[in-house]
Amino acid sequence: MTFPQIRSIEELLLSKQHGLACDLDETCCDTVFYWITKMQKIFGNPENLVAEKMVEKYQYVQNVPYWQTPEAEAWVKEALVSNELQVELPQIKEAKYFLKEISKIIPINCYLTVRPESIVRGTRKWLIKHDFPEAAIFAKPDDVLRTDGNRWKADILRNAYPYILGIIDDNQGLLQELGPEYPGTLFLFGHRTVSSEYSRVIPCPDWKTVFQKVKNIIKYS
Repeated sequence: MTFPQIRSIEELLLSKQHGLACDLDETCCDTVFYWITKMQKIFGNPENLVAEKMVEKYQYVQNVPYWQTPEAEAWVKEALVSNELQVELPQIKEAKYFLKEISKIIPINCYLTVRPESIVRGTRKWLIKHDFPEAAIFAKPDDVLRTDGNRWKADILRNAYPYILGIIDDNQGLLQELGPEYPGTLFLFGHRTVSSEYSRVIPCPDWKTVFQKVKNIIKYS
């Protein structure tokens, strides 16, 4: 199967090849931008902010004060488990190109995401639609709370090392869950700086930088 779904570390380690994991939302998919654009149309935009400015100001839809209504919350709850919505998401600029280049240097072992397992079908369609490098999809079990997503992901990364040597991910919250003792490398997409206590975290403001940093690490390892 193209982009097979896996549900355990044991399945992940069957290939026994060393490689990287890659996040999806805000790393490959411009999810927040899409959500904010959609919600502006449905629930209004009293500040008349373009989507980019609203993302810059509020970061996430749950921080937009005038969308804290039962109707908006119900829409978000439904959208979180919509396979159809996943297929509509726009790409992050240059993500596919540089991820393909990275996969020529080191395998992409899986797309490790805190999306629930219930939307793997839509996630797979999106990856096929945009011709991303083929790899397994490892999604958060439905019974793991969304608020515990980073903890779940960190546990996978720690227990799958060294077969998963690191991950490309935008979420700084993952740092706290991994801790400074994590032996793998976190390529922190979309960030220019990071706390000095995290020696194995490499800030990468864009995908070109991710590619260059991965290339340099593999070259000298």
